[in-house]
Amino acid sequence: MRYLPANPNRHLRGFTMLELLIVIAIIAILIALLLPAVQQARENARRVQCQNNLVQLGVALQHYNQTFSVLPPGCVNETGPILADSQGYRLGWIAQILPQLGQDALWNQINFGDPRRSFLSQEENASLDEAMVLWNQRESGEITKEQAIEMQNGMDPMLNRQIASGYDVTRGMPKPPELAGKLSGMTMNLGLLQCPSNPSNRTPTSCYAGVHNSVEQPIDFDGDGLLYLNSSESLESIPDGASNTLLLGEHMNTPPGTIWLYGDRGTLRNMGDSKGLGSYSRIMNTDPLTGEMEDTRNMTDEERAEYKRTRNQVVGTFGSAHYLHVFFLLADGSVREIRKTMSQDVLQKLASRKDGQLVSATEF
Repeated sequence: MRYLPANPNRHLRGFTMLELLIVIAIIAILIALLLPAVQQARENARRVQCQNNLVQLGVALQHYNQTFSVLPPGCVNETGPILADSQGYRLGWIAQILPQLGQDALWNQINFGDPRRSFLSQEENASLDEAMVLWNQRESGEITKEQAIEMQNGMDPMLNRQIASGYDVTRGMPKPPELAGKLSGMTMNLGLLQCPSNPSNRTPTSCYAGVHNSVEQPIDFDGDGLLYLNSSESLESIPDGASNTLLLGEHMNTPPGTIWLYGDRGTLRNMGDSKGLGSYSRIMNTDPLTGEMEDTRNMTDEERAEYKRTRNQVVGTFGSAHYLHVFFLLADGSVREIRKTMSQDVLQKLASRKDGQLVSATEF
């Protein structure tokens, strides 16, 4: 076998370090130029989806209004104000329009006798009944604390852990059951209630809330918006007109409400926050509206309870995860994009159904 000598004039050449760095720099520049455009395109798609969600809610509310001649109550409860806790019936407006949204399966799972037991299985409801019996026997003195603990330990251990905070026999009087949203209710997310841009859109809450009042005040019978406690407003008889009155808007769930089933600050909001749309202090022990620090260390138990009750009455305003705007649904069914820096005077006029002050289309 013969071996040919290598060609002495042939040279093998690869990339130099300088050429490689130049190529990497060009790729980095292209990515830097294209990435904002891609992100903007994605956000535009999310904004369109958010707008469509409000349109669907608006159509459902119009169908409800056509059927019953009024809008659903913002919240159904015997007494007010509505606090952001687990007390009371508190059925909200979203639960009442589920058939109009095509959500008959969810509608059939709501316990209208006690909404707090909605979405629970027969086994879960049976365990709750058993826990309540223990409580009643414990409070009436029929059984001792030790006996109650022993009997509770014999309950379904998985379910027992999940209801312990509400039914732990070693604590005070039990709160009424509010497991909807904590057990099987956690899976009851409604896609059209979630803004794709909102980071909390994977929880069974709502990114959209009804307009309760034009200024900050607790949820009660006297809201001047279209959805308030036991309200019965009609789209056909709005004093300021359907095209001049806001019905729904986006919010960031701060301060937090509960799940979409209830008519608390998770599904009802106010206007009138002097800091603008989306403002809320997230710092612990600060006033939710002013942001000022509040010292609770030297409070008595009664003062601390009153402090908590007052904070739970705060409703908060609207806001969004979008950069500059918040989407609102007007009572005429149209969706408008309103700047976060919009004048509070204009927002309050739009929120009230009966202040007699009309706002021109050029103002918002």
